[in-house]
Amino acid sequence: MNHSVVHNNIFVSCGEVSGDLYAADFIAALLTRRPELRGCVWGMFGPKALAACLPVPQRVCPLGYGERGDWPGWSYEELKLMGVAEVIPALPRILRLRRAMVRAIMERQPSAAVLIDSPDYHLALAAALRRAGYQGRLISLIPPTVWAWRSGRVKNLRRDFDLCLPLFSFEHRFLLEHGVRSLWTAHPLVRSLRDCSVPDELRRRLNEAQSAAQLGKGPVAHAGKGPVALMPGSRRYDIKFHLDTLLGTARLLREEGYLPVFSIAPGLSAPLAEELRQRTRGFEVWEGEGRELMAACLAVAGVSGTVAVEAMLLRRFMVVIYNLSRATYALLKLMVHAPHISIPNYLTDATPLKPGGKPLYPELLCGQAAPGNIVTELRRYLEDPERKMEIDRRLERARDAMGTGDAAAFWAECVLAELP
Repeated sequence: MNHSVVHNNIFVSCGEVSGDLYAADFIAALLTRRPELRGCVWGMFGPKALAACLPVPQRVCPLGYGERGDWPGWSYEELKLMGVAEVIPALPRILRLRRAMVRAIMERQPSAAVLIDSPDYHLALAAALRRAGYQGRLISLIPPTVWAWRSGRVKNLRRDFDLCLPLFSFEHRFLLEHGVRSLWTAHPLVRSLRDCSVPDELRRRLNEAQSAAQLGKGPVAHAGKGPVALMPGSRRYDIKFHLDTLLGTARLLREEGYLPVFSIAPGLSAPLAEELRQRTRGFEVWEGEGRELMAACLAVAGVSGTVAVEAMLLRRFMVVIYNLSRATYALLKLMVHAPHISIPNYLTDATPLKPGGKPLYPELLCGQAAPGNIVTELRRYLEDPERKMEIDRRLERARDAMGTGDAAAFWAECVLAELP
């Protein structure tokens, strides 16, 4: 195949689970608008992004390192590394991966290269492409959080990328104020959570569990104040360092008349999911989507992450926790220039550009993330009508700050507008 005569081909790269979801939505929206690009979108994918490209011609190779056809392809597993102990031994392999990508891109000359999240890898890839003389459009989809830390990376975005497509309005404003070309309309969760509802099975199970407890037939009789979602995360690190805290929280909640329900994320590996089932035995669990559980509950307590944004869009109060060693926490305080770790806390009174204000969600870090403190924060919301009303009003304002419309469709239109 003569790549020099191929009509527009587009390189897309993602390096983690969340990036794979964004890549899949973007690719689906792109191919809806330009079906002739099917089979000419290639790069580094996870399973969802790969599925979005199907059905594809035989020339598009399956996931795997290296070239197995006319279009190269790599698995996002290449970048799923955690911690210095894993990263350092993998550096030679990661450098080989980057060189292979640069070589493939320079040979095939895609009209655009869309690099999604994973900033440590993708910023270096973009710089290497520019050094190699790549003249196509470089687009950063979910650019690095330069507003929070390592702000010097702004110059990389300004120098190497033609366009940034951030997730949040305050990120968009920050990039513009620092000379980076940026476009924004909404967060992708606005659309994906728009039709979120509580499955009948979950509703039935929660009703039965509360009725049984009120009648003294459950593990512990309680007053039936309602269910509270406990979210231990979807990564082994998160579960390892937070599950004991949430188990203690669950016991206290049950003593106070609430029904604690643990989320077992659908994407967990089979061994980790089974470990979580064993550890949470005696409590209600839900193995469907975490957003479904949060929609069914009065409030949420869980590990910091995207789950907090989902809770906010579902109008659910959340107590955000994160356990770090004191040394790590002290180091992060020196490196990170943001007062909060939870994104919803930047969507009402405070932003990275305008610090201050009262956090929407309480954040309990390190030694503060104790069961008693978590339950106290939940009780302050659930049992104080005036405070609950104030928080609910602020939740609405935060939701409004997430934008409107279909983010993936907007991304696709922005990228297509960049093509020659």
